[in-house]
Amino acid sequence: MVERMRQIGSVAIHQGDCLEVLPTLEERFTGVLSDPPYGLFFMAKRWDKGVPGIPFWSAIRARCLPGAYMLAFGGARTYHRQTCAIEDSGWIIRDCLMWIYGSGFPKS
Repeated sequence: MVERMRQIGSVAIHQGDCLEVLPTLEERFTGVLSDPPYGLFFMAKRWDKGVPGIPFWSAIRARCLPGAYMLAFGGARTYHRQTCAIEDSGWIIRDCLMWIYGSGFPKS
């Protein structure tokens, strides 16, 4: 496991694999902000081959206090897979916010 931890004031930033780093933390959280891979295989990068599944979201949920909120970003074409995995791991889906903008050449 490769983990890097950086302290900025009262904030600790842990960089590493979520499934390896989260179980080592003592804190429990009231909120989560996540920008996971979108599963678009962006620029043929291996890390973006698929959206995180149930184990990823379950590990996050295990470190959260009851009633914690989460905001997770997702891709326009794959957000439904992410949402299903989040719900299947025990989270309750409340709302879906979308940022829609019209620019550039229309694609699929």
